[in-house]
Amino acid sequence: MPRRYRVNVSAAEPVSSGAPAGVIAGAEGRGGRRRRRRLILLIIGIVLLVLVAAVAWLGFRVIQVKDSLERAQGLIGDLQSQVASDPGSLVGTVGEITDATDQARAGSSDPVWRVAEIVPVLGRNLTVVRELVGTVDDLADNALEPLATVAGQLDSSAFSPVNGRIDLAPIADAAVSVAAADDAVQTARTTVNGIDADGTLEPVASARDQLVGVLGDAASLTSGLRAATQLLPPMLGADGPRNYVLMIQNNAEARALGGNPAALVLLTVDDGAISITGQGSSPDFRADRSLVPDPAIYDAYYPHFPSFITDITTRPDFPTAASLAKSFWEKYKGGTVDGVLSLDPVALSYLLKATGPVALITGDQLTSDNAISLLLSDVYARYEDPRLQDAFFASAAAEVFSAITSGNVDASALLAGLQKAGAERRLLLWSDREDEQSIIATTPIAGILPTSNDETTAVGVYFMDRSISKMDYYLDTSVTSASDQCTADQPTFTVSVTLTSAIDQATADSLPSYVASETFGGGTFQTDVYTLGPVGSTFEATDSPDAVISGGTDLGRPVVGLNVLLAPGESRTVELTFRGEPGAEYGPLATWTTPMVRPTLVSESTPGC
Repeated sequence: MPRRYRVNVSAAEPVSSGAPAGVIAGAEGRGGRRRRRRLILLIIGIVLLVLVAAVAWLGFRVIQVKDSLERAQGLIGDLQSQVASDPGSLVGTVGEITDATDQARAGSSDPVWRVAEIVPVLGRNLTVVRELVGTVDDLADNALEPLATVAGQLDSSAFSPVNGRIDLAPIADAAVSVAAADDAVQTARTTVNGIDADGTLEPVASARDQLVGVLGDAASLTSGLRAATQLLPPMLGADGPRNYVLMIQNNAEARALGGNPAALVLLTVDDGAISITGQGSSPDFRADRSLVPDPAIYDAYYPHFPSFITDITTRPDFPTAASLAKSFWEKYKGGTVDGVLSLDPVALSYLLKATGPVALITGDQLTSDNAISLLLSDVYARYEDPRLQDAFFASAAAEVFSAITSGNVDASALLAGLQKAGAERRLLLWSDREDEQSIIATTPIAGILPTSNDETTAVGVYFMDRSISKMDYYLDTSVTSASDQCTADQPTFTVSVTLTSAIDQATADSLPSYVASETFGGGTFQTDVYTLGPVGSTFEATDSPDAVISGGTDLGRPVVGLNVLLAPGESRTVELTFRGEPGAEYGPLATWTTPMVRPTLVSESTPGC
């Protein structure tokens, strides 16, 4: 209502409307409060609207990321089948995969997503998802793309000889792309291992753990492929001829690395062409301790073994055995040896799945089903003369090798057989070139125990026949390794080894002495068990102190040798303990063993890990 004024000589005063002053002030206060409430409610409404929109948008982004990753996962399944059936389509499929992972990355990098990462509980899950998605996208761009470009020229057939020769050009051409892919996989593996998913929802933590496993497998494959593309061209004579001793280890007479290497074949390679140029067996080489560079390192085993070529595989280190094989061959057979390759009859049985039956000069058909029994048992019933046994052994290996190099093989089965033999340490390789050997040393076929406990905490259990027999054809072995490394400041490592004779007395009595035992006949079988503790540990005790025959330190590890005697059908278990270093870090427990005729059963226990 307008206010009226009247004027007098003393002052100008407002004319009252008739309402008391207090009533007017109260009305004005209530109106202001209503206006403020309306303003606050409006602000709250706007904030809620924004939050609802943000949550809806975030939900949309989560669904988008999920759908994109599922689409990529389906395409990866297609990719795996196309590798074998249609390599030419790989580049297109990889392009679709990268589109899907790019969309997933864009969704998880959205500003709303990033802001939501500060929200307690929810935010931690969103952060881990974003980091995982980013890693997958990097893999698609930096690993799948370069691998797809070479897959068409570098399938399994690229590694198989045709008419005695491997074409080295496509292998050499693929080296750069394969190296780039391996770098990307190794980087992704390191990144994901460093992502902390503790406290996240189960699906998020599970996704992280699954990716760790997938990347571990992928890292092994890409590093192996990288080593192959780097090594094969020079080692197969791209730069000039090379000579390699192929050593066939006889697991029926066990040694740490496999068996008695009594049969040897010389291979010559030149620009991918492979030929057999010589053969040898144990009688061709005299006992010669002068070839041993440092006899002291063998005191932990038994002092005489490096004098004989039949015993050079006793130390569980293939570079040692290979360098000794090279020295023996060069001294007693002549020429220059550039490297050593080792296989055993079990590995040959894997390769025979790729070649099919192989005809031997004796009229026998060697197959993947009968190779082990024929080479490690039947031959001894047929030939009493060790020279004839070794000759049969070497001839069989040469025939299998010739069948492989002819090119009439199943390339996929051949590659699978080689991979299986390598994983079981039945296939080993050494080069006398330092640059090549440094690459081989990073692969499973190096035959080298880990030099630290960072990646894995390895214990070794190795067997050696001391009966001068072929009785390990009938020997079952098992190893149980246990450690409290995840709960104790100074852990204890316990290794339990069981040996069981799988032959009855009547059968043992029927065997010729050169099979049963030159020393004990069929009554007793003698095996040395060499146990190596983790790097830096110390030997504490064994429950069989009377069986201890040697001890010391080798390869940075404590070594204990026990001698175990078994009657036919008997079983015996020995146990050893080692003490770790206080406060040291230990990787996952792993057990390395001799590749026996009958594979050693291994179990491991690390409570609290």
